[in-house]
Amino acid sequence: MIARYGSVREDIIMVKLIAKYTLIIIIAAAIIVLPECYAIDIDVQNDWLLTINSTNLQSGAGSDLIPNYQSDSDQISVDINNTNKNWSVSIKGSVTNWHGELACYVRRTSNGTGPGSVSGGTAWQKVTLTDQVFFTGRRQRRNINIQCGLTGMSVQVPPGVYTGTIIYTVTEN
Repeated sequence: MIARYGSVREDIIMVKLIAKYTLIIIIAAAIIVLPECYAIDIDVQNDWLLTINSTNLQSGAGSDLIPNYQSDSDQISVDINNTNKNWSVSIKGSVTNWHGELACYVRRTSNGTGPGSVSGGTAWQKVTLTDQVFFTGRRQRRNINIQCGLTGMSVQVPPGVYTGTIIYTVTEN
């Protein structure tokens, strides 16, 4: 014999209530977890191609080359997406073919746009082979402008194609 504690109608109402509260719990869990499903993202656009030749001699034939060069102030554009938290952008260099007398520098020249904020990185910073914090911020920012610089050029640097890459990494704090 099966014991019954309520009518069939009460059992159906109970099942509907359980299903309703289960759905509410699933929706609440999705709202809590969903923002964590998107990883912070950095998008770096453009590059700097510099050609140095006889037009870069300081005083014509027989003189040294101009030693320092700068790109346009908006040469590189950086976007930070998918975050509402604090973050930091680190840089490091990767060289394919480089001369030891040359050094690459970067600096941030704008705050970009968007709901967040950005700070640091406005002074020239030498790009090295190890990660170093470049600038920090909070929330999303777009069109953060970066200027590049090159120092150490002279007639003592043999003619050739010198190639380096700056690796930008964003980390949420």
